[in-house]
Amino acid sequence: MSERITVNVIANKDFQVRPMGYDQDEVDSFLDEICDELDRIAAETADLKEQLREAQAAASRAAVQPAPKPAAPAPQPAPKPAAPASGGNAEVMGILELANRLKEETLAEARKQAEQIIEKANTEVRTQMGGLMEERDSLTHQVEALRKTAADYRERFTGLLKAQQDALEKISDL
Repeated sequence: MSERITVNVIANKDFQVRPMGYDQDEVDSFLDEICDELDRIAAETADLKEQLREAQAAASRAAVQPAPKPAAPAPQPAPKPAAPASGGNAEVMGILELANRLKEETLAEARKQAEQIIEKANTEVRTQMGGLMEERDSLTHQVEALRKTAADYRERFTGLLKAQQDALEKISDL
């Protein structure tokens, strides 16, 4: 079974050198980058573990202290969460109720913002559609005017050709 990959394992790994092989400096440089990233991940993991321990300790302290009183009543009554299997205590229930109220308020605010965004988008669509319809009408009028101009030109050209043909016939009759 191979050993666990650590920064030391990577840093001390020796590769066989073969003709036409990889550039050794490039491989070493890449392995150094991998080691740096592993160090960064290890430090981040340690930091997150410490934050978790602190949060667990704070939760333990909060379970012992009375639950904070909410500043204002929630706009909608929150459903009561089920009691924990361990029998539950009033402080934990208070925290759960407060968290549930906060969740409901956040959802209500998110719904309100979503409705505002949708209404704004609908207004923009109506405005753009109005502009596009005006542009369509303008282009339709332009096409109609061009068709009329082409018909007039065709009629005048046909008249001119007829006049030329009549003139040629007069000349040929002489």
